Amino acid sequence: MKNQWLGKNVDLCMLAERVKPFFSQTDFETTVEKIPKGYIIQAVSKIPNLKFGLSTTILGRPNDFTVEFSAGSGGGYFSPTTIAGYLTAMFGGGYLVSREAQKREAFVMLENDFWRHLQMQVADLAGSATEKKS
Repeated sequence: MKNQWLGKNVDLCMLAERVKPFFSQTDFETTVEKIPKGYIIQAVSKIPNLKFGLSTTILGRPNDFTVEFSAGSGGGYFSPTTIAGYLTAMFGGGYLVSREAQKREAFVMLENDFWRHLQMQVADLAGSATEKKS
């Protein structure tokens, strides 16, 4: 999912730094990387039975920026594990389908919490950007 903010004058470096603790508090190892037009925050789950990666990209300028939150693999709903799980289910299995459903549910819950957290951080950082050119 992707959202855009206009006219908030938010220091994007500070915003990236405030996103990082959100993932750390939810059992993710997190890295922040500066890129030419913004920041990429990579997070990998430390939970043994729910291993997956997430990516958050912050792009733009203080008064016009977007934030995108996505599953790191970009595989969508039908990962190889899901397809194999459906095939297995036809023969009496279902464990892989169950695991993939758990991952998807965890991702949706985490994404909802992320957007709430981000809204609060943007509101808190409104007006925090300086006029200096970097």
